Amino acid sequence: MPFLLLICVLSLSLYAVTTDELIAQAHTQKLSDSRYWHLLMHAPTDESEIDDDTFFLSPEGKHNLSAELDATLRYLTDESNRSNESPFCRFPARRAWLEQELNTSFGEGECSEYDQLVSKMDPQSVTLVFPSAHINSPASMFGHTFLRIDSSMESRLMSYAINYAAQTDETSGLRFAYKGVLGGYYGYYSMLPYYEKLKEYRDSESRDVWEYDLNLTHDEVMAMVRHIWELQHIHSWYYFFDENCSYHMLWLTEIARPTVRLRDQFFYYVIPPDTVRAYEEEGLVGEKHFRPSKRTKLLAYEANLSPQGLYAVKALSSGEINPASFNNQKNSPQESRYILEAAAELVEYEYIERKISKEEYTSRYHALLSQRAALGSGDILNVPLKSNPDSAHRSARVSISQGWYENRSPLLIGIRPAFHDLGEDDTGHLSGAQIEFLDLLIGVDQSNVRLEKLSILSLASITPVTHFFKPFSWRMKSGWDRDYADDRLSFVTRVGAGASVGNDQLFGYVLSEPEVRLGFHADVGLGLTAGAAINWGNRMKSHIDTSYIFYLDGEDRSRIMISQGWQWSPLGGVQCSYEGIDQDYREDRFKLGVNLYF
Repeated sequence: MPFLLLICVLSLSLYAVTTDELIAQAHTQKLSDSRYWHLLMHAPTDESEIDDDTFFLSPEGKHNLSAELDATLRYLTDESNRSNESPFCRFPARRAWLEQELNTSFGEGECSEYDQLVSKMDPQSVTLVFPSAHINSPASMFGHTFLRIDSSMESRLMSYAINYAAQTDETSGLRFAYKGVLGGYYGYYSMLPYYEKLKEYRDSESRDVWEYDLNLTHDEVMAMVRHIWELQHIHSWYYFFDENCSYHMLWLTEIARPTVRLRDQFFYYVIPPDTVRAYEEEGLVGEKHFRPSKRTKLLAYEANLSPQGLYAVKALSSGEINPASFNNQKNSPQESRYILEAAAELVEYEYIERKISKEEYTSRYHALLSQRAALGSGDILNVPLKSNPDSAHRSARVSISQGWYENRSPLLIGIRPAFHDLGEDDTGHLSGAQIEFLDLLIGVDQSNVRLEKLSILSLASITPVTHFFKPFSWRMKSGWDRDYADDRLSFVTRVGAGASVGNDQLFGYVLSEPEVRLGFHADVGLGLTAGAAINWGNRMKSHIDTSYIFYLDGEDRSRIMISQGWQWSPLGGVQCSYEGIDQDYREDRFKLGVNLYF
């Protein structure tokens, strides 16, 4: 018995010495100050952005990275508990890095849950995924990014998607936006099969998806996977503009390849399309792939079908015509194939939109596919490839232009943190979408400096009505301008809705837009607006917008705006415009200048 006690004491002494030596070595090498330890801690400075206490092994870990490293070493060298719930198994990324830096081994553990996940995932490569903007959801109008861990399987649908998002059951868009901006939600990483994310974005929300294969090595992929395991069920505060879905993908990529500095390219906000460009500029992107949404595919069928064919699609999908009795003799064999394929796609879309029951969907979908199979193979539908998001102009804009107004000729200087308006080139953007925050315009005329415009928020969703889709278009603005009487500043809030026709190259719209003005002369008006935009190609775009507003108290106002832009690259372009306002008196405003993006 005394002999066994002696053995235990010696073992504990050996453990203590070994641990203290490792901690001393870590201090000598200043590992807690190293870039990689800061990456593992999600700490841009000396404080971690992780807000979950369970992520830290030291009570001071969030604010004291050195204490967290010491505590990590003590737990990793403790052989008394190495089960799935132990720090030894919970933090494989920390363990692997410390073993490498300290040239040691912490031994083996019973980490069956982690081992099973790695075996199931079979990590081989990583893909950055960008679902485009959701045009009728302001909270999603910037798009989204997440990562996909690809296995050795040929199909990518069974790969695992790594996502970061706010956890909420909020149904009010305004409340979600308010709390999302101010950090009112916890954000969590999640891991689920890729086909589920595709179903959500590409099918349910009709968002086109771009995939960017990353050129990470297998060791770099495994480094990412080890850290993803550490972040399971760990929360941090979600902020819509900076600590958002895209920002947290940057941490994971830098963990995999610490020589890249993706986060250094961002300061006050992180917008998903800009993160795609950051991956490109860091040399991380290999091949690119485009997955069209169900809506995009159906629009491609519309472009390939005759009016009779379009009628047949609607009749087949609604059940008005039984597929078994579909008379395809009136159509060419290929059009008949397209009609049945489009009808099946439309039935599935209507089921996703909950417009038909599961029983109706199952019956119609099976009947349509059976009839289509009977026609044999044919041409595969050609879905036009859309411009890649990484080719879009950058999000922040500075504008410098010369203005010629009725009684003055100001030099106009503008700055807009984000993002895109209807008059700008749509390359890489969702056509018909506008989202602007804090669009500021200052006029300098001789020695006078005055505020010309400050839009707090300006949104638009101009979505054309088609044969298969009947969306409404809408637009809203809130901020200060000089459009009301006598060139004086007033605050306006305007919200309108209507309809649009056309396509990505040419569309026109009609909107009803009530507005409320406050300031030197408060007033309420009802406006009628008509407009059109043409994308000429070669990054040239024309936009015209005309309106007439009936005011309760002041004189009615008519307005016409015509703009022409040409963008020479994602970094800059030329813009000229004419604006005519008639209310009490007539004023013509001309502007010519440049837009610089960064």
